[in-house]
Formats: sequence, C-alpha cells, structure tokens
Amino acid sequence: MKKLLLLICLPLLLAACGAFSSALTDNDVARYIKAYDNFAAAAPELDKLKREDQAMSLLTCAPCLARLEKAVQDAGYKDMKSFVAFDIRMHITLRAWAYVEIAKLAGQSGQAVAAEDFCKLKENIAQSKDAEQMRLQCTRLKSYTSYLDRAGAFAVKLAEKLLKDGDIEVVAKHIDAISAALSNEKLPSEFRHGSGGGFDD
Repeated sequence: MKKLLLLICLPLLLAACGAFSSALTDNDVARYIKAYDNFAAAAPELDKLKREDQAMSLLTCAPCLARLEKAVQDAGYKDMKSFVAFDIRMHITLRAWAYVEIAKLAGQSGQAVAAEDFCKLKENIAQSKDAEQMRLQCTRLKSYTSYLDRAGAFAVKLAEKLLKDGDIEVVAKHIDAISAALSNEKLPSEFRHGSGGGFDD
C-alpha cells in the first residue's frame, strides 16, 4: 500500500519540490491570486462543460480539466500539475502564518497550546484579548488545514520541510487578498473555501 501511495504521489512530490525551489515573492502571490480569479471567471463555462460531460466533478470531466489548464496557464503556470504543487505550497505557508498569528493572540491570554487545540475550544477564542481577530484566524487555519488534509499527509510532510525563510512574511503582506481570492463566491465549489473554514460542497 505504501509503495502504491508513493507511486501515486511521486509526480506531485517532484512538482512540489520545484514549487519550493526559491523563496516566495510578491509576484508568486499575484500569479496565484490571478489563477483563482481565472477559476472564478470560468465558473459558468466549467459548470456547462460538467453538465454536458455528465461528470460528477470538475476533476473527472476531461473538458473541464482542459479549461482549468487554460486558466492556470493564463495566470503564468506551466500546467495544472505545477499549479497544484504551488497550491499545496501556499496552503502550507498559509497554515504556518495562521499558527504564528494564533500563537501571538493566544499568548496575550496566557495560553500555551497547539493552535488547532486552542481553536477547538470556543471559550479560548471568546476569552482572547481580540476575540474577533482570533475567530478569523482560527477559521482560516481550519480552512488551510482542511485543504492540506485532502492533499495527503505524505506529500504535505515532505513539502513542509521545503518552506523558505521569509515565506510567511510575504503571505502576511497579502493575506486579505489571498483570503478573498480563495473564498470568492463565484469560484466553482471544488475550489472555494467556505466561510466556516472548510470547502463548500
């Protein structure tokens, strides 16, 4: 089973290594947001293609995959595989950013627990000095973690080791724009992060 998992994940892992080959830049973030904007703009066409193909998902619809490939190429990615690898990188970086923010906010309330454990208890959030900011960061953390759970623990663990110094600072500068792109109501549901922290069904 482990060998099968490795064979399935290997192409994505190799792409992920390429996605981490240099430090994150403002241009990388702009390209990433552009890809999500392109997905949102293509949503009506993707929905039509999915219906015509009688597919259960965009990811099982060949015409949809071709349209998604065009969307990421228009944003500056080589292909869908390179975008997916970069998407994993961004979510790992976003989750790391959320950990830092939650640790700062939790530290103000005297808490010293893991971010996920802290966020599971509503009273922790309510008792924080800035409860609304803590709620927002915990929601974001849940969303980023949900995405990474779907990507597969093996790939994520390897990619976590490839984070570069300064990546979190770049994400921090653009966090509102990134969050807006990921939760855009016009996105196809397979790509949209729901306001509750997960993905819309």
